[in-house]
Amino acid sequence: MTVRLFVYGSLKRQGRHHAELRGATFLGEAHTLAGYALEPVGEYLALVEAAGAGSVSGELYEADEALLVDLDDFEGEGYERRALTVVGQNSENVAALAYLRRTR
Repeated sequence: MTVRLFVYGSLKRQGRHHAELRGATFLGEAHTLAGYALEPVGEYLALVEAAGAGSVSGELYEADEALLVDLDDFEGEGYERRALTVVGQNSENVAALAYLRRTR
């Protein structure tokens, strides 16, 4: 089974950790709906919900669910995988998963 995965930082095609997406298929550029921002977490940026914020640009992939287990470990305790809607190519809304900064 596959899922759509939105990435916005070091996992993007030119990012230093892109290899972690091994086997995932690039579907195109995408961005979140309004209400999201990036905040620094150590040397990385984390996606957060932020009332009144704009959107965050990134990339959309189709990934095997098995890859998500490895990505959960890679992202670590500071991030949680959540469902959100992104705007993909042709301005279509797409349901996807993304790693957001853990809030609890």
